[in-house]
Amino acid sequence: MAADNRASPDQSPVDVADARAAWESLPEEERTALRDREAARLFAIGSDHQRNGRLEEAIPDYTRALALNPNLAEAYNNLGVVLRATGRPEAAVACYRRAIALKPRNATSHSNLGNVLRDLGRFEAAVASHQQAVHLDPKNPDTLHNLGVALRDLGRRDQSLDCFERALDHNPDHIPSLLDRGRSLLLAGEYAAGFKDLEARFRMRRFQLRGTDTPRWTGAKVKGKTVLVPCEGTPGDIIQFARYIPMIKAQGANVVLEAPAALADLLATVPGVDKLVIQGAALPKFDLHAPLLSLAAIFKTTAAKVPAAPPYITPPDPGAFRLPPGGDFMKVGIAWEDERTPAHVTPTPGLRPFLDLAGLAGVTLFGLQTGPAAGDLKAQGADALIIDVARRAGGLAGLAAYIDQMDVVIAVDGAVAHLAGALGKETWLIAPASPDWRWGTSGDTTPWYPTMRILRTERRGDWSALLDQTRRDLRARVRRGNGA
Repeated sequence: MAADNRASPDQSPVDVADARAAWESLPEEERTALRDREAARLFAIGSDHQRNGRLEEAIPDYTRALALNPNLAEAYNNLGVVLRATGRPEAAVACYRRAIALKPRNATSHSNLGNVLRDLGRFEAAVASHQQAVHLDPKNPDTLHNLGVALRDLGRRDQSLDCFERALDHNPDHIPSLLDRGRSLLLAGEYAAGFKDLEARFRMRRFQLRGTDTPRWTGAKVKGKTVLVPCEGTPGDIIQFARYIPMIKAQGANVVLEAPAALADLLATVPGVDKLVIQGAALPKFDLHAPLLSLAAIFKTTAAKVPAAPPYITPPDPGAFRLPPGGDFMKVGIAWEDERTPAHVTPTPGLRPFLDLAGLAGVTLFGLQTGPAAGDLKAQGADALIIDVARRAGGLAGLAAYIDQMDVVIAVDGAVAHLAGALGKETWLIAPASPDWRWGTSGDTTPWYPTMRILRTERRGDWSALLDQTRRDLRARVRRGNGA
């Protein structure tokens, strides 16, 4: 390639030494003012990046602003928000602490610190930070709500509910507090009030379902009408609430179910589904809509009146999903992580405590784990002890075929537990100390799944005693045989 010999435009030479001398000749007050002005400019640029979702671009601007003005508490706070959102929680903690050191009466920084401490599983410290935020700003519904969530993590349900109530006293339309009050009421078995609060989800800007431009069905006579039921929530939610579909059909309606592709084959087997449409595909004509998770309220569900005892889902024929011959060994499926929720929100034991079950005589373990945690078998050298059928299943329908061949399923809260329960399989749910609302706060049964047994931890994150008991119970179950 020929060299480009065109002349460059003339440039004025810069004398760095002269520039430095000019800077140093300025009075200190003027230099400080210039630094502060530039720091404010960089802070504004970083804030704009942050507001528009360009989080990684915001980090260097906040960093440079703080290099110029290390007393800019707002920059430390905002940098903490960005670092938390981009998966750097420990660095976020440090930023919030610096912001608090500079402005100890800033309630927002205390509340933000509490949120990231919760991410890290430091729940007592999170509560302390949120309490300080509420002390500084007692009428702010956001700080009250955050304290309520942190208290619920520790199982302090009454105090948690009180925080949500106080937040709603100050702002009756505070959607996060309405939703979390609803979950707390459901956990306490107050289904009517709890499901009513959960209707607040439709007021969230990011919450959108198709079909809502038609009238909403609220339980009135519907014979001869076509009702669209759009699915919502997690796979576990959808499996749990699919039990209501036959009840709509029983009222003489034609039911169109809009479902995620991953669940389509399974949900097509639910009695009462006249047509299944995969989310995003063209919808047929319909007269009314009824969101799936609103059906519990529409049918006036109470803790004493939960409909549709399983099974209400039909697995595919085993065919390619047939388990390998196992002799007289008991077939036990296991799932050790909630595939939908970070462990700091719904704590789970992970694979390691389950490995003790592999040493039981008369038991063959099958891995039902989906999602990233499915790789734990190979990572922990357990693929010779546990047969990974989830990898072969090719989706939830195939997984259902495998589950249907199990004698017992032992699973944490998640899609596998719901699927096993909906299939009517004997299921042992490993529940955390602060469980999801549907499992209640005490007892070892649930009206949602009559074949499910709930095994509860006493303290958050302490799984050893529970898994030891599970091992003893499984040994006894083997001795009793499959007629148990």
